[in-house]
Amino acid sequence: MSEFIIIITVLLFSVTILATSRFFYLLEIRQTNKKLMHKLNIDILELNYSFEQMVFFYSLPSIFPTIKNAHKKDLIIEFDYQNHLFQQLSGINVFIKSDKEKLLLAYLPTNDFRLPSLDLLLQQGKIDETEYNKISIFKLIHPKTLQEIKDEVYKQIRVGRYEKIE
Repeated sequence: MSEFIIIITVLLFSVTILATSRFFYLLEIRQTNKKLMHKLNIDILELNYSFEQMVFFYSLPSIFPTIKNAHKKDLIIEFDYQNHLFQQLSGINVFIKSDKEKLLLAYLPTNDFRLPSLDLLLQQGKIDETEYNKISIFKLIHPKTLQEIKDEVYKQIRVGRYEKIE
């Protein structure tokens, strides 16, 4: 009987760790970011960034029907986590979801999501690489940033990288 209780306890502990690791990871990112933003007197919404490092798996604009006929509402962003036990965000995937398929269109790795203001602070020694990564991840997962990424991907689907939508 005691072996059964030990097995159940270990199983429950493992399930609890697996089920809550993403929540606590994101909570830690938010809390650390809040402290750092206050300490550095920076507003997360005012940090500039670039989409240049986003990897597209198709040339855009494309004649591929799923891409060509896509609407902005068809773009879905999913977080890509590594390691199931102690999860860490490794990037974001941008998919086009149609009635027939879900097509991976683009990927932005967190390590390549650079912010010039943070690069300067890192160079000055005001933050370290770990703090830089936490701030950039928080900026990347911010709803406003995710919406801007969707807008940029949609623009590239329609007119390409350097053209303007009229």
